[in-house]
Amino acid sequence: MTTAIRVTIIGDKKLVQKLRRLGDDTGGRLLEAAVVSGALLVQNEAKRKSPLKTGNLRRSIHIGGHSNRSELGRSDGSDVGGNAGSATEAHVMVGTNVVYAAPQEFGTSTIPAHPYLRPAFDEQQDAVRIEIGEALKDLILKAAR
Repeated sequence: MTTAIRVTIIGDKKLVQKLRRLGDDTGGRLLEAAVVSGALLVQNEAKRKSPLKTGNLRRSIHIGGHSNRSELGRSDGSDVGGNAGSATEAHVMVGTNVVYAAPQEFGTSTIPAHPYLRPAFDEQQDAVRIEIGEALKDLILKAAR
C-alpha cells in the first residue's frame, strides 16, 4: 500500500531556480529532512493506534527510506524500504516489516482487522503538509545563511 502527500512550492522563476540549486548543493538532504519531519507525525500516531500485546509491533514502526536508516542498524522491523528522490523530490516510508503487521492492519479469515497505519496517515495528512512546509522553510532559511 503506497499513499503519497504532495507538497508544491510555488514562486517566481528566480525562486524556483534558487531552490533547485540549493537542493542540488545539498544533495536533496534538506527536502528529505523536511519530509522525515512530517513522517514523524504519522509514525507517532501509528504507534499510538497499533494493537498492543507485547509492544513489538509498536516498537517496530519506523520511518524508512531516509539517510539515517542505515545508522539505526535494527533488525526488529525497522527496514521498511529504501528511499527514492532527488533535489526536488523525496520519498520516505512509515511502516514495519514484522510478519504479522499486515494481518493486524487488514485482518485475515481468522483475525479481525485492527487498522493502525492507514488511519494514522489519514488523520495526520493536513498536519503532515503543514509540518513539511514549516520544516522546509526553516531548513531553507538555515541553509541560505
